[in-house]
Amino acid sequence: MRLKALIATLFLSLVCVNSRVCFADTLTLAGIGGAAEDYEFIYPYLMNVTGPGGTTNLVGMSCMDVLRDVSLYETWDVEPYEVSSVTLSDNIDGSTGEDILTDAYLFNQYASAGTQQQIDDIQFAIWSITDPTMTYANTNGAFDANAQALAATALAVAPTLPSSYYANDVVFIPVDSYPNGGEPQEFMVDEIPPAITPEPASLVLLGTGLFGAVAIMRRRKRAQTEPELVH
Repeated sequence: MRLKALIATLFLSLVCVNSRVCFADTLTLAGIGGAAEDYEFIYPYLMNVTGPGGTTNLVGMSCMDVLRDVSLYETWDVEPYEVSSVTLSDNIDGSTGEDILTDAYLFNQYASAGTQQQIDDIQFAIWSITDPTMTYANTNGAFDANAQALAATALAVAPTLPSSYYANDVVFIPVDSYPNGGEPQEFMVDEIPPAITPEPASLVLLGTGLFGAVAIMRRRKRAQTEPELVH
């Protein structure tokens, strides 16, 4: 029975490194590359993500929630989710799965944005999905006509797309608050950072342990079922 429990634990550990990581990584805001619009910095943010695979520098991240705060060089714990594994019924840090998919769809539109205004509109559309009651004083706020149109299109299209469309999208969800208070920001990126993937040596060790446990269990089971020799 103990061996069965051990095998189950090892198997679950192996599964956990696939789409939803079972450990906390860290994000550090290393720089702000986007322009300041309506007193808010926007895409792209520059990040360092540190995990079991080391540290990866990311240069094209977008923040998901305008009501949350983040300071330059601040570090906080996060849990990475591969968006391709998110379902509509999920509830992730207060956001529905539909919101996550919609924001990921909008995030992927940055690649074809040709002007700063288009980048602004995409960022504000993302914020309008996450914070639908948020407004700004001037016409470039989260609810201007362009942002609203983008958000409406994304809400209609995003849930209908296959999971393969989101294959490279990762959203980082904070797992605690800053040591000095406040609520860390959610960020998204369209590449799976090597840092959040366990090192190959760790996977090999895990696999070796799993196969070894199976072999031991089979050997003991065979010994119990084989008739004893009479001397």
